[in-house]
Amino acid sequence: MHLSISKLQVMVTAFAAILAPINAVQASTIRYENLIDLEKTNFKKQITLPKFNSNLGDLESVLFELSGEVQGSIELENRDAQAAVITGNLAAEISLKKPDNSLLLVSLPTASVTQKLDAYDGSLDFGGTSGVTLTKISNTKKESAFFTVKDDFTPFIGDGSFKLFVEAIGNSKATGAGNLLAGFETYAGATVAVSYTYVKKDEPIRKKVPESQVPVSVFVGLAATMVLTKSKFRLV
Repeated sequence: MHLSISKLQVMVTAFAAILAPINAVQASTIRYENLIDLEKTNFKKQITLPKFNSNLGDLESVLFELSGEVQGSIELENRDAQAAVITGNLAAEISLKKPDNSLLLVSLPTASVTQKLDAYDGSLDFGGTSGVTLTKISNTKKESAFFTVKDDFTPFIGDGSFKLFVEAIGNSKATGAGNLLAGFETYAGATVAVSYTYVKKDEPIRKKVPESQVPVSVFVGLAATMVLTKSKFRLV
């Protein structure tokens, strides 16, 4: 059996190998972030992030990330006449909004704890056998939004920075007993980041590269083409 490779196939393959490095396009990404330290809910804070400098290149996509954090303490007191399993949820709703107040992202971090508490011991102290105080409870939740439509980029391109708003609302609660007292200290914080992915602008035309600096792949491709224009390669 004979395996034959035509001259045309080899020429196409050789020139593809030569041109591949020339046609490759490399995308770059630049990332900025800002944060709001933990503080008691409910609050609304303003943050700023740098706009994309269009002199760097052509913007391909914009990624927003919101990492919301909830932290605090829970006090529980079972006042039922029998033992109960109590669940406490330390929770916050953290929203990221544009300057026009339209919603961009929402993070819902929740830290849950479960405790079995005896029947009410007669002391409303969030301790003893029927109560408990839990501190240093925390959790985070990360959300993201990805934009690739050019019209959506407009507010984020140019000089200077743009504004966003972070709102944090406390949603902590407890369940598990018909007669239950619960107290919460709910703090919230957020880290907001924007990532710009872009293609760099074309570099100025350079002077002709000396022959000694031509990539080896060019010589290999040309040599293969020249040899096989005169003959076929056969494998018996």
